[in-house]
Amino acid sequence: MAQDVLPELVGGVLCLDVANSVDGRVLDDPLDYLHTYADLVDWVRRAGGLSAAQAVELHALAEADPEAADGELVRTRALRESVFGLFYGRATQGVAAAGLLAAVQESYVDALAHGRLVADGPDLRWTWEPDLRLARWLLARSAVDLATTGPSGRVKACASQDGCQYLFLDTSKNGSRRWCSMTDCGNQAKSQRLTARRRASRAAD
Repeated sequence: MAQDVLPELVGGVLCLDVANSVDGRVLDDPLDYLHTYADLVDWVRRAGGLSAAQAVELHALAEADPEAADGELVRTRALRESVFGLFYGRATQGVAAAGLLAAVQESYVDALAHGRLVADGPDLRWTWEPDLRLARWLLARSAVDLATTGPSGRVKACASQDGCQYLFLDTSKNGSRRWCSMTDCGNQAKSQRLTARRRASRAAD
């Protein structure tokens, strides 16, 4: 996956950034950035879900068993679609299909079954041994954490009229953010409004 063509990470939360690894969902041929298991590992690391050491371990496991890695890529992409459907549905319609919830729950339960709690200073954290399933487990845990502890009400879908469906966590003070990125969809929308106003002004003259 060429680093110079990767989109900006705008989700603000691991599960949303992974859900956004498909570009142009409204198109007949969307662009999926996760072609290989290595792509998946690199994406999750870039989104802050994996350390550099963990990524190296997962790359080594994938090289040792490419068939298993390919199978896990398929399962993680399927979970990604469930996560996207879950939060897109909640953001745009206020509901989430039961099947999507079940799919996320299944991977989350699997993650808990294989994880362990360890002391991290005064706190506790979940940890897992190196495993090809780790990216999927992290995705499921992030989705459940966001859905149950929030602020899931701040999850929005980009308002771009060009069909961008990127999800993002609106952390603005008054909850007024509308676009996934002001440097992309936001500026594009502003430009379109400015062009419309100029045309209207010329027509009036």
